[in-house]
Amino acid sequence: MSLRIERCLEKIREANLDGVVYAQGANFQYLSECTNYFWQRHSMNNIMGRFSAKVLPEVLIYMNKEGKRTIVSIPQYRNCFENHDVVISYMDQWEDTLSKIIDGKKIGIGHDCHEYLEATLKEVDKEIEVVDAEPLFFELRACKDEAEIAQMRKLAKFTDDAVMYVVNNLKEGMTQYDAEKLLMDYGMFHGIQDFSFSPTCGFKTRGTFTPEQNFEFPRDSKLVKGTGIAFDVGYMDKGYCSDWGRTVYFGKAPERVKKAYEALQAGQQYMVSKIIPNQTNVNELFDLVYEEVERRGFGDVLRHKELGMLGHQIGIDCHEFPMLNRATDAILRPGMIFCSEPKIMIEGECFMRVEDMVLVTETGAEFLTNFDRTLFEVGND
Repeated sequence: MSLRIERCLEKIREANLDGVVYAQGANFQYLSECTNYFWQRHSMNNIMGRFSAKVLPEVLIYMNKEGKRTIVSIPQYRNCFENHDVVISYMDQWEDTLSKIIDGKKIGIGHDCHEYLEATLKEVDKEIEVVDAEPLFFELRACKDEAEIAQMRKLAKFTDDAVMYVVNNLKEGMTQYDAEKLLMDYGMFHGIQDFSFSPTCGFKTRGTFTPEQNFEFPRDSKLVKGTGIAFDVGYMDKGYCSDWGRTVYFGKAPERVKKAYEALQAGQQYMVSKIIPNQTNVNELFDLVYEEVERRGFGDVLRHKELGMLGHQIGIDCHEFPMLNRATDAILRPGMIFCSEPKIMIEGECFMRVEDMVLVTETGAEFLTNFDRTLFEVGND
């Protein structure tokens, strides 16, 4: 039994459950320790599985309080789970199949296919008590092991390279859609399985938008001089996600805009330099960014000051817990990987973002994303 499963088993016993059942989704992947089975993510699938891409299960995993794991799969995916105890079933046989597997009366389930699982377990045995177990492994999932860190480090580097490819291929007159398609085509050409969310290259051309249009990004907008391009992209491969953001400016940037971007980058770097593992709380991170941005004279245009919203954990899902804001009380521990995404809006001029994947180490924290922080003005040839 792996260390991960031993720790999951402790959580099951602490919750006084007889077992847990998870359909395809982050908890399924975590508990099965299998990344060969591809389950579809999409933009809103990242908050506790409430918007799962599937209504009915294709696969299930059941683990009882003794640590026995059983995977139930439709025939199509049976070869994804080598070295596992796999039972083949069909869409209309889940109840019969589970009746041979479930061996308890208090069963935790996740949010993926929640309604279906709850109804089916009641059909298996009307005395079964169904308990919400979606958050059961959040604390464990927050700290990645060496294999997880290696995969996410690889994805971070891939995302850096993908955006540099797009930057090098920006052409005046291309649309926002054209730029976003470059990101998608780069990923598909290199064999990436999917995207963490819909990729964005948000065009904002100075002097062309009102405050009411600050966050409108028409995909038919054309690239002209004086346009800020706010990238937001994440790739998914082998079970894990990346999430990344930068801004580049097409043409010569006004001095204030350039200095604002420098301040945003400096705030990000200052925050990461101040992290002390097992001591720094996630609710401190925004104010560390703000401290440096304000020192450089741009605190007034830094977004989300009221709530101190800065980002999120990342891993199997793009957005995982704990979230980074002042309302969250969680200590940063070695192995955590979070996305910090401070943003500045200079109305009528430019929307800019810097988003990095950050790994908490035994001694501090390091950037997994390392796109050139000095690159801002492009297209000046």
